[in-house]
Amino acid sequence: METELAIVGSGPAGLAAAIEAAKTGVKVTIIDENPRPGGQLFKQIHKFFGSEKHKAGIRGINIGHELLEQCEKLNVQIFLSTEVWGIFDNGKALGLKHGNNTTEKLNTRNLILATGAIENPLAFPGWTLPGVLGAGATQTLMNLHRVLPGQRVLMVGTGNVGLIVSYQLLQAGADVVAAIDILPK
Repeated sequence: METELAIVGSGPAGLAAAIEAAKTGVKVTIIDENPRPGGQLFKQIHKFFGSEKHKAGIRGINIGHELLEQCEKLNVQIFLSTEVWGIFDNGKALGLKHGNNTTEKLNTRNLILATGAIENPLAFPGWTLPGVLGAGATQTLMNLHRVLPGQRVLMVGTGNVGLIVSYQLLQAGADVVAAIDILPK
């Protein structure tokens, strides 16, 4: 199998890169290990803040759907539930393992690695105990899997992520007993 541009990761960065390349006529293939595309956007049920240029006032899930629609219109090929198990020939070939356990080689002229963000956990005594979750894990449970991670919550962090996740927990029926922060204000 061949493509002009292989993109590993179907989150916001991977989809945006695919759109820009496909607009110029490049044949694009996206590969993602997850069963559905969109990455972090599909956890973001709240409206984004910031400037209009950065999609303020639009829910992340809706931004994800917009990006997917654009990819579809531009004939971007997306392989989901597919792992990239190796990069060969100086980035010109990828080893793929599909969800049905078949493998194949994807030859490409160009490669973009857009493998996404990971949560940066705050390490403190007890942070690895059951019931202690990061904001991203909390959003994954609630917004993707519809599971309330707990009835009573202490939120550590009062920045935009801590506050929006606290609000989502309240909406889902949890009792957020406090939101604490190391900063004085």
